[in-house]
Amino acid sequence: MDFLSFFGLKEDPFKLTPDPAYFYPSSTHNEGLLLLNYSIEQKEGFTTVIGDPGSGKTTLLSVFLEKWSSLAEIAIVLTPRLSPEEFLVSILEDLDISLKRKNKNEIIKAFRDFMIEKSSEGKWVIIIVDEAQDLPDETLEELRLLSNLETDKDKLLQIVLLGQPELESKLRSDRLRQLNQRITTRIYLKHFTHDETLDYINYRIIKAGKQNLLLDKKAGKIAYKLSKGIPRLINMLISRALMAAYLEESNIILPRHISHAVKSLNHSEMKMQNRVRFAPLSAGIIVVLLLMILAVNTFIHRYNANAPVEPIRTAGIDPAPKPAEAIAVPNTNENNKNILSPDPSMQKSGNTPQTLLKAPTVGLDRGELSPPPPALQKEALQPLPYKILSVKVDIANVRDEPRLDSLAVGKLLKMDQLVAYQEYVDASSVKWYQVSFKGEKRWIAEEVVDVMVVSSKEEQPVN
Repeated sequence: MDFLSFFGLKEDPFKLTPDPAYFYPSSTHNEGLLLLNYSIEQKEGFTTVIGDPGSGKTTLLSVFLEKWSSLAEIAIVLTPRLSPEEFLVSILEDLDISLKRKNKNEIIKAFRDFMIEKSSEGKWVIIIVDEAQDLPDETLEELRLLSNLETDKDKLLQIVLLGQPELESKLRSDRLRQLNQRITTRIYLKHFTHDETLDYINYRIIKAGKQNLLLDKKAGKIAYKLSKGIPRLINMLISRALMAAYLEESNIILPRHISHAVKSLNHSEMKMQNRVRFAPLSAGIIVVLLLMILAVNTFIHRYNANAPVEPIRTAGIDPAPKPAEAIAVPNTNENNKNILSPDPSMQKSGNTPQTLLKAPTVGLDRGELSPPPPALQKEALQPLPYKILSVKVDIANVRDEPRLDSLAVGKLLKMDQLVAYQEYVDASSVKWYQVSFKGEKRWIAEEVVDVMVVSSKEEQPVN
């Protein structure tokens, strides 16, 4: 019997390959996927996905490609250390664009004709560059020039740059300032929290067919401290811990199994913290220390006994200091200034800060917002900052109009997410949000959703 059969698993849940079936939607990864999908849907041009090594960028990309492989022509560059000419040739080969002569002018012309043709067919053209921090500056500048190929209404090319934090530093250099200003969507993948780490481990075990395998809470706490919430390190650690538990015929992953895994991996980023041990003191040293303490105490006692006593003064006593008056300290906390603007006209004006993003959603149609129902007063509708609604009840009704007696046109399940366009308070003081449901603008009550305001990390001026 192998270890998978012993635990009742159909496959190794902690393999290092980026399997989209094992994608864990943590708060940061789920928001990143929503933003990435929305940026491509709206043809915003450049998007960056930045995270530490092993933070889940490739797995996020795999989930993204599952949706877009049938909707777009996609070129993926996995070896970015290429000159501008080599980079262009690599893209054309990945898109099956054949050329008789491969000089730069012919390449650009063929690529432009290809994008115009696909745009007329309603298809996107996407270039994805992994490990983009390794791209030479000249190649990044070539990408910026390619992004200039557009029609009067849309950008013909969507570019996704995945990289480590060094990519952010690189884009801030003076040489790449114009490119940096064109990046409208920036996604930052953070490490898992303690609770997310435990959920992640159990999530993958369940996905693999969990039957009789448990994770001890203390073992999970140690795993989080060692891995720092980095998915790749978690996978490596728990995979070895499973082997250790199997050798002991234990169906519970215990702290000693984690310790064994760390020793066998000998990974530079995962080290057990040894307790500081002091060498035992000899009896002679202890006696000397005690005598020294006794001598010091005796001296202090005799000095205090012989010291003259100063008489207490009863006259000329200074008045007791008045208690300090309370000083009002202004509250310096400011609201987050990076709230995203839902007004699409702002992005066309050229005066909008670069990182103001449109609200993300899954399957959002690209049409204009439908007007509110005729019965609603226009002044009652309020434009929103970018808000994502997450259904918090098991089943939520989506209604035709913002009234409890309105027709229910569909249902949403718990954890479904969508974007709020406008809000409305009815006569019963119930707040409603206008959302996109199956291509139409419908309404959902505030009491059945959690509301999250999405903001970008920083603002850059538009080029």
